[in-house]
Amino acid sequence: MKPEFFHGSVAKGSNKLYTETGRQIVAKNGSFIKIGSNDIFYRVESIEDLHIKRKFTAHGKHIAIKGNYQYKLSPDDVVKIYFDEYEAVETKGIITLIDDQFGGYSIGQRIYAQGGLASTSANDVTGESVELEVTKVDENGKVLDLEISRPGKYIEPPKSPVKFMNEEGEELEINTEFDLSSSSSVIERSFININDEKEKTIIEMAYPLPEGIKEGEFVTSKQIIFLDKRYSHDSVNAQPCQIISNRSPIGGIPLIPQAISPTAAISTYNKAMEMLDARLQEIEVRLVRIENRNI
Repeated sequence: MKPEFFHGSVAKGSNKLYTETGRQIVAKNGSFIKIGSNDIFYRVESIEDLHIKRKFTAHGKHIAIKGNYQYKLSPDDVVKIYFDEYEAVETKGIITLIDDQFGGYSIGQRIYAQGGLASTSANDVTGESVELEVTKVDENGKVLDLEISRPGKYIEPPKSPVKFMNEEGEELEINTEFDLSSSSSVIERSFININDEKEKTIIEMAYPLPEGIKEGEFVTSKQIIFLDKRYSHDSVNAQPCQIISNRSPIGGIPLIPQAISPTAAISTYNKAMEMLDARLQEIEVRLVRIENRNI
């Protein structure tokens, strides 16, 4: 098995190495692991999946979560972010008096909500406002009834009564009720910095969330590699790591896995002995050369 490379984070004194998101590490128990630039090799005791789900408050490019997640989360981690969005679910009557209405509406005509903060995305930079369709008018073309033809999607819905406008700029005020959207937007963000501040963790993102998002929830998945001993060096974040499963980390001597047939074990052992014998012969030759130089 070839060496496996990834980035990981571990606190000094801990035996938990947290991998980067988006990687599935496969390693046998007892495999050697090298963390960062230090020359001490650790062994893999076990690997577990870790699913992190945290509520947050947002401030520009920063989000704050409760608890210390400095090494559980790392720079370059990618998370999926969920937040509340709202849509119109019911209209409860036209506020604008019939005598004050513009005459000339027709059945099937659309009017559009004004105000509020629509939910936007890279694919929809303007967002969706509520759209109503006229379903009943009087003999003068004044609106008697409407229905929701598009519920819209808002981070902050307009306050009721909501002003609606037709394409000619004529307005109607309509009592409109909003509730959580039936479909949820999901956005991705990558982290660039993680800082522990007492009982909370402040995370800096590569770029801010859409305007108006003040709170939400993110989820991400990674793995915990349990080491055979506590990490004795300074804490590291997103450091290059290497796992070596079937050879010794320095000399590259074949190792016998725990689960292996007797025939394969004998073959691996013999190969290791051949390599050791060859290395010893090289050392003897070098020692003879050094001794000859000193004569």
